[in-house]
Amino acid sequence: MATTPGIPGVAGTGGYAPRIAITRQKTSRRLLKIRWDYPVYKPEQPESTNDTVAEMVRSALPREEAFRFLSGNDPRPLLVVRECNFCVGTGAALLSKSQDNDRTILLTRWFHCLKLPTDTLAPDHPFRNVFEKENPCHLFLASADGSSFIPLSGAQSQSDLWDAMNAILKVEYKKDPDRAVKDLMKLLAHLDHLDSMLDTVQEQYEEEVEKRGPKSKKLNRYKKNMAKLEKDKEKAMEKEKDLGELELRPEVVERKTKEQTEEEKVASASL
Repeated sequence: MATTPGIPGVAGTGGYAPRIAITRQKTSRRLLKIRWDYPVYKPEQPESTNDTVAEMVRSALPREEAFRFLSGNDPRPLLVVRECNFCVGTGAALLSKSQDNDRTILLTRWFHCLKLPTDTLAPDHPFRNVFEKENPCHLFLASADGSSFIPLSGAQSQSDLWDAMNAILKVEYKKDPDRAVKDLMKLLAHLDHLDSMLDTVQEQYEEEVEKRGPKSKKLNRYKKNMAKLEKDKEKAMEKEKDLGELELRPEVVERKTKEQTEEEKVASASL
């Protein structure tokens, strides 16, 4: 069996891209999911006096403060989608309806992915100032502190989206995201093959039980085959973890650590 360079035991394609549509199996489908966060800012409740009850008034945070809240303790770059009444609950602003989205989804694993509500552009919304005043974008990519800001319309081509994502990732991470994505795509194909083989052997096992009963001599062979395939899957999943680690640059981690230290000092001073 030909193997993929750099990934021992993973079958290669001989340099030719497959022309058939890819049907992802259960393990790949589980890995190909975007992990979204849905931030909600709750301002501190003002103190009430004996005679009056203070009301919380919503207001837009300064841009820097809004980015600090959105990034939280996560130093990864941000991928932020502002939902609208047409795309709410979908991935329309990020994902293609007509093309394969596997590459896009794999790239998102190195971003802190956020979805903001449809009223984000209201003047008093806490996150209003992370968007431009004129012609605000539908989604953007940025460093955790809001620098390296790349606005996108939501109607961008896949190639433009990938170029933008790679541009941010190469600034923030040590390793090459292009190489990692290529290796992960090959690994997903390997996992699809293993899952398909497992399903086939499981069906053969069940058919044998139905035909010859639970004492059939063939069942041990099927069990051994399934055990080997499961072991191969475990090895592949370990490889997936290694390939997914691009390593943030030290200055990126230090930037977030410094930001958190300053916040703690401000909080302590206000006590």
